[in-house]
Amino acid sequence: MSVAIQAPVAKTSNHLALPRAAVSAEMQLTAKQKRLIRESFLKIEPALNLVGTLFYLKLFRLDPTLRTRFEGPAEMQGRKFAAAMKLTAISLNHEDGLAPTLKLLGVRHRQLGIKARHYRTMARALIWTLEQSLEKSFTRETKHAWMALLGQLTRIMAA
Repeated sequence: MSVAIQAPVAKTSNHLALPRAAVSAEMQLTAKQKRLIRESFLKIEPALNLVGTLFYLKLFRLDPTLRTRFEGPAEMQGRKFAAAMKLTAISLNHEDGLAPTLKLLGVRHRQLGIKARHYRTMARALIWTLEQSLEKSFTRETKHAWMALLGQLTRIMAA
């Protein structure tokens, strides 16, 4: 499957109040990592709902127990995931980023029974999905940038 199409992305932000120093320390990525993440996101954005669905199909294959934790078909979950990916890509441009929203999402996930190990499975599913979707343009460096981002997201949400 190839989704290597480029398109521009709108720039907006989602803000919740948290001390700036606390947020910044949690979401440190280099400028180059942010650029690689944004560039790769732009390539998949035109097919983001499809990419999101592919992610959930892979996730449920890696851990079938997760299917019961997320209500609705993979396509619906894929749309939610697509919106979250877009918000993440947009938030890379803002110092306060997504940390407050991620903390709230982490609380919601814990209520659903999501554990730290599930985030690792989600990261594996996303990396696989990006590899399939971006093919050769998903370079080693881009993969490492996404892995750094996912590690940070996991630390925030699992805390």
